[in-house]
Amino acid sequence: MKIKKGKNYFWIALGILFLISAAILIINNSPKENITSKNQSSPEVIPVGTNAVLYKPKYVFSNFTDPKENAFTMKIPEDWKVSSDSGLIRPYIDAGILMMANSNNAGFFYLTPYGVYTVPNDILTYAGFSEGSYYDPSNGISKLMLVKKYTEARDFLNEYIKTLNVETKVVEVVDRPDLINNNPISLITKQSAAEITYISNPGEITNKIIAYTYLVETSGIGVWSASLFGYYSPKSLFNETEYLVLKSAETFKVDAGWAAREAQEMNKRMKIISSTSNSVSDTVSSTFNYRTNSQDRINNEWSKTTLGVEEVYNPQTGSSDFVGSGSNYYWADNRNNIYGTETDESPFPQEDLTKLEIKKEL
Repeated sequence: MKIKKGKNYFWIALGILFLISAAILIINNSPKENITSKNQSSPEVIPVGTNAVLYKPKYVFSNFTDPKENAFTMKIPEDWKVSSDSGLIRPYIDAGILMMANSNNAGFFYLTPYGVYTVPNDILTYAGFSEGSYYDPSNGISKLMLVKKYTEARDFLNEYIKTLNVETKVVEVVDRPDLINNNPISLITKQSAAEITYISNPGEITNKIIAYTYLVETSGIGVWSASLFGYYSPKSLFNETEYLVLKSAETFKVDAGWAAREAQEMNKRMKIISSTSNSVSDTVSSTFNYRTNSQDRINNEWSKTTLGVEEVYNPQTGSSDFVGSGSNYYWADNRNNIYGTETDESPFPQEDLTKLEIKKEL
């Protein structure tokens, strides 16, 4: 049975939902250029005279560009492999993101939207589309949508874990109110965020997944979406994997030209004002900042003592590097060699060295 009543409102709600999803791409993160360090088990430190040491870079990140529409770029640890499916996706006409990368038993994934659902209502029920059934609002243009009541992120994660075809042991599930925008657009009537940590395969791999769900309602029509971000590695390497993944996330950058074109196309298709994307972007941008409890632990002191890593940046150019910790001050010459000293004095007064700043938090 075709449903005509409320269909226009459905498409407006769906359009706004994907406007929000596309806004995830429009994030004003400062680009982190020149991440040019070498991934080693321990940093190589070379004495230079009696006053300084020369640091070999610790991590290398390579650049990934969306291969489908050049919509965004992101830096990935150099020895990690990005899946061939990664890039922009259009599961329901408008833009989403699929990113997956791994190295041996470590990796991360980001999928927005993971799922888009239609909220049960009297019209759907009357037409025979009860909760749990699949409804085609587009008459064959896009994917079927599951009729499902809005689910809070914590419950959504618990449901998600049950669908995995591996043995799992949940360590904790915590709400993430820091991801919730206190000033959402008016049509977002509900939103929630949570994270889950669990062990899999069995007892070998530590996993962390963050979920964000939001509901858009207009004139009795409700559509909601869930996005997932997760990373994993053997327990012994989880701290370092988490550090690398979060640093990669900071480099996510949307192509400005693509964003402008996408906003124009969404305006044409859905006849809604794309300027709301700015406020929605603030809601989801923290997903890329990953202000999790675990990230709070991965601050400057944590990286020094656990990974032996210091992130330093050039205040003149904004470029950053990862070096071994151990010095009080860091300096760079015009060949991008980095020196560490114990005192706030240039190790080579005759040369034009730049004093680097130590990044205090992620």
